[in-house]
Amino acid sequence: MAHDPKLTAYTIQLKPSNTAIENSNRWLFRNIISEANQNELTDSFIITEVFRAFISALDTPEMYSDTTSKKCMTANQADIEDSDVNANIALHSQQFIIEGKVEGGSYGRKRNKTSTIDKSNKSDVNERDAITEDFYFLLYCPLQSNKSTLFIQSYSDDSIDSVMKKFWQNFFSFQGTFNQPAIKRFVPISIIEDFKTNATVSGLTFTTDMPGETLLENTSIQTTRNYKVTVKITPTNDDLSVEEFEQTIEPLQQTFFTRVMNLGQFLRKTGTLRDTSTNKTSPFDLGSSFEIQPSILLSKYIPINGDDSDFERIKNYCFALLETVKPEIYIENAIQER
Repeated sequence: MAHDPKLTAYTIQLKPSNTAIENSNRWLFRNIISEANQNELTDSFIITEVFRAFISALDTPEMYSDTTSKKCMTANQADIEDSDVNANIALHSQQFIIEGKVEGGSYGRKRNKTSTIDKSNKSDVNERDAITEDFYFLLYCPLQSNKSTLFIQSYSDDSIDSVMKKFWQNFFSFQGTFNQPAIKRFVPISIIEDFKTNATVSGLTFTTDMPGETLLENTSIQTTRNYKVTVKITPTNDDLSVEEFEQTIEPLQQTFFTRVMNLGQFLRKTGTLRDTSTNKTSPFDLGSSFEIQPSILLSKYIPINGDDSDFERIKNYCFALLETVKPEIYIENAIQER
């Protein structure tokens, strides 16, 4: 299986617990760093203290985990006071950016580790052991806004998006003041347009859990059993062009799988895109309005060598991409600047 790095963007939207609370990252952060009652605090001080709080929450002896997805992550951060230390995670206080590498991976499966040189050299990997590697992330959190932008790098065969989102959901909340925020997938317009120009759709998959009575279409059969139902749709000859997909998806979602349930009601709707310029495939999600939401396959935009040098190029790409999406995400700021 390929191990290609990809990138996914998210927006984080604050949720104040009532309308009397100032709806801004600045006010949330002042609460997080226990400085809500101070009259004058510089933005640089606030974001630096938030960075300390972030490192303190993540760089702990126990890895931060998500028991549902069985994913975990941690920070391995050197002393942030020492400017001579090459830290894994950096703060860019003037830009309100926190970015760098975290260690993460999967746990929850009992396996064996065997040497490829000597197969008799074995060791156990138990359920609490994680198989980990480095992942890049970038968080942009302008203090005056109630939105933040999060980039998470993953791989075609591994991801820590679930545990990373869980961490920020907890971090961007404060008891009595801010509830857990809404974290939503965001696809830059430039990426969508690129895929429309250079991609075809090679397949669609609809998956849901379904009660036995619904599946069997027979209420006289008494059953409490549920079923996981997956419907795969693949063109028999050539892939669908994006234009054909857009013409097909609306009637397709109205197609009834049973007399009472159509495909549009399935919980998870995904597809596979084929990049015609590289012939590589990548999964995509179908949004609530059935628009294509592709992942960003990084090898299409930057050189990927499969070593640590990739992270510097991923970082530079993320900084550049952030500038292009700011007018799309922070629309009110873009209007004011015109």
